[in-house]
Amino acid sequence: MPVTPAGLADTGLRPRSVGRGVWTEAVFGRKARQMAGGIISAIVLAGAVGVFGLLVGGGLGFLIGALIGLALGAVYGWAITAVRAYDYGSAGGIVAYVVDHTWSVLNTLVGALFLAGNVVFGNKLDRTFSQRGVVGLQNGVFPGFATTIGTVQAGTNMGIDDHEAVHVLQARIFGPLFIPMVLVNYILATVLPYWLLYHDRTARPITGLFTYFKRGVYPHTWNEEWAYKVQGTPPL
Repeated sequence: MPVTPAGLADTGLRPRSVGRGVWTEAVFGRKARQMAGGIISAIVLAGAVGVFGLLVGGGLGFLIGALIGLALGAVYGWAITAVRAYDYGSAGGIVAYVVDHTWSVLNTLVGALFLAGNVVFGNKLDRTFSQRGVVGLQNGVFPGFATTIGTVQAGTNMGIDDHEAVHVLQARIFGPLFIPMVLVNYILATVLPYWLLYHDRTARPITGLFTYFKRGVYPHTWNEEWAYKVQGTPPL
């Protein structure tokens, strides 16, 4: 019978124990990475809001900003850990995490505020919606619609996850410019309805103020037109 270097008979138990150890290390290693990601996220968001507070209000502004940022960061850090939002074992997951906490940190902060509001009013995390670089919430804000702000998607399993993923990508590409670009486009589309030049009046007639926004302004903003080309149909 073969003898191990330690002088013990090799009965087959040692390979199984080694395999068990590898499995345990993998599981706890993943959990440790997820927890570390959540903690770092909370620190980064606290620092980002703290720096903004410092610029506008000096030392006191920094303190207030850091506390606000830490509160938002704690909620966001908890959420990305709970749903395993980022795949830290892949290059794509790491890049998404880094971008969300640097170039696109403003969008992440606004998303964290959106997340906190949803949690306060009872919306629950969708823990099956994992490793997408997004925090999923079970219910939408508006009936029949999913809403994505930053890296937080309210409304999952509605058949439009690829559409909402485009908004996350847009935020990562345009970073701090994304929200101003969307707001400016909404204002222009409202007061200067350029979209009437190509709008399908037969399929989506404008019959009043409500349909003006639902069928006209909303689906013709640049970010929605891009997303609807990937998935979904503009509202009727």
